Amino acid sequence: MDLSPFPYLQGNYAPVSEERDLDASALRVEGKVPEQLVGAYMRDGANVAFQPNHYVYPLDGDGMVHALYLNKGDVHYRNRWVQTSHLKTERQFGHMIYGSVGKLLPVPQEVIDAGGEPSPVRNTANTNVLYHGGRLLAMWEGGFPHLLNNDLSTVGLFDYDGALQAGDALTAHPKICPTSGDLVSCTQRWDSPDYRVQVFDKTGKHKQTIPVSFPRKGIIHDLQITDNYIVIFYAPAFHNLEKAMRGEDPFEWQPQLGTKIIAIPRDGVGEQIVFETEAFFSWHFCNGYEEGGKLIIDYIWINSIPFTQAQGTGVEKQPRRMQRMTLDLKTKQVTNERFSDVFCEFSRCDERRMGKHYRYGFAASSNRDWDDAHGYNCTGRYDFKTGETMLWEFGQEANAGEPSYVPNPDSDREEDGWVTNFVYNPGEGAFLSILSAGDFSSGPVCKIHIPGRVPNGFHGNWCEGLTLA
Repeated sequence: MDLSPFPYLQGNYAPVSEERDLDASALRVEGKVPEQLVGAYMRDGANVAFQPNHYVYPLDGDGMVHALYLNKGDVHYRNRWVQTSHLKTERQFGHMIYGSVGKLLPVPQEVIDAGGEPSPVRNTANTNVLYHGGRLLAMWEGGFPHLLNNDLSTVGLFDYDGALQAGDALTAHPKICPTSGDLVSCTQRWDSPDYRVQVFDKTGKHKQTIPVSFPRKGIIHDLQITDNYIVIFYAPAFHNLEKAMRGEDPFEWQPQLGTKIIAIPRDGVGEQIVFETEAFFSWHFCNGYEEGGKLIIDYIWINSIPFTQAQGTGVEKQPRRMQRMTLDLKTKQVTNERFSDVFCEFSRCDERRMGKHYRYGFAASSNRDWDDAHGYNCTGRYDFKTGETMLWEFGQEANAGEPSYVPNPDSDREEDGWVTNFVYNPGEGAFLSILSAGDFSSGPVCKIHIPGRVPNGFHGNWCEGLTLA
């Protein structure tokens, strides 16, 4: 493949071609894996299998899941492509068929006649991998999730026993309520402007739909829960499917419309509260909670839409900062304050405190400038009690992925858990880093070194109790 035209397919953004299985004899453990950890850390990401016609970061690329299984000190690494119908069709024909979300291509009739996937919009299954209700799902917000086995083999599309209808696109960024175990998610459709909150109970059974009306389908990646509300950002960012099919730039930013913040009662009965503010974009929330008649929302702020059809514009690497927003439920006043000046993204927290008062946020962070394609060479800890931001740097040239919090089963304290992510540092190679949440200054308590390379990716999660056995 010639990937040179695409900045976000260079360096550690470049794909890997092999699916591998590595047991403890092939992995080098530096330090000690905490004995309490029994489960798997998994992370999804984009890994193009064939020469692309175009590439828009972070929206394109075939999904590949990388996993490290931990069992009382034993370790095992495995990576697998998600076997989507689009990928299987391209493998059948031996070349790229489906275009970029920025430049869609018509599906040739010969492909359709041969039983290939007829939809021109690729289900990448590349955005998140989540374990909930005893099911492991690879997710992409433009369609159905894919059900995986514990060994990462693909079962197929999953419609939640018919709860999802043809054309529904389930978000790749749901939240799990720590009180009920409910998965709070949403669906959007290409043929409708509306947004629908979808709630699944702790077993994965659908229990509730809450409709939210919009004049136009927006690009809404994440949502945040509190005890009584679901909060979403409706930024003036849009994707025009017709333009994409014509090869025109399909991404639109209309800042004159401002950004609306919608607080949706979780009971589905109360009035939805709309807050208005100047335009901004956000991929990710960190956490949020209720206090004194107000919603406190921590999130990653970006000035405008951070992707475009054109290559090398730099919009992907525009500044992004940890912000704290306060929403007054009575007056509808919005206060938006910068928490940190550190360049950061992929924010997370101890999810036992999801929607509740908490102290620490964590994010992929950077203390350097980047050239053609940005990255993150640090894991950051954002202390909302003291106001301190602390970075652990893995090296100036390192690429550090989204941090996932792993709770200590023997403690309820945030600082007693661990923060884990995949890192690639030239000269040192790829490894899984395990940091003490309470002692960032001492660096990783453990590194599990993986031969070869683990490319940069998107979202990952700790899957408690999930093993290969």
